[in-house]
Amino acid sequence: MKIIIQSIRDFFKSKEKKGLKPLFFESIGDQNTSRDERLKNLINILEKNGFKIKNKK
Repeated sequence: MKIIIQSIRDFFKSKEKKGLKPLFFESIGDQNTSRDERLKNLINILEKNGFKIKNKK
């Protein structure tokens, strides 16, 4: 798990060096979250950031 977290940090650092920053980066769940719950969380986060979802379940 530590390797994954470190690689995400490296990704953001490399983008910041290029002068870019992520539009948003929020967690949609963890390994104990069900697939349906993660999908709902993802849809909510995308809509909050201005995306329009056509085929919501």
